[in-house]
Amino acid sequence: MKVIPQGEGIEPKIKRKCGHDDATVWANRKVTLRGKGNMNVLQRTQIKIKLTFRQLLSAITGRSI
Repeated sequence: MKVIPQGEGIEPKIKRKCGHDDATVWANRKVTLRGKGNMNVLQRTQIKIKLTFRQLLSAITGRSI
């Protein structure tokens, strides 16, 4: 299966190898929230490194990691 985005507010096109055109697609995604907090510099750096690594893996694999 492949999901092709069509733009904001438009349903994506879904290409399936099987004939199940009426099946629901469940696509889990991870979310990183940002905001004001009381983290120290070390904690912020660790989170930034993890986020960058996840973005790199997502770019390589084409999946949300």
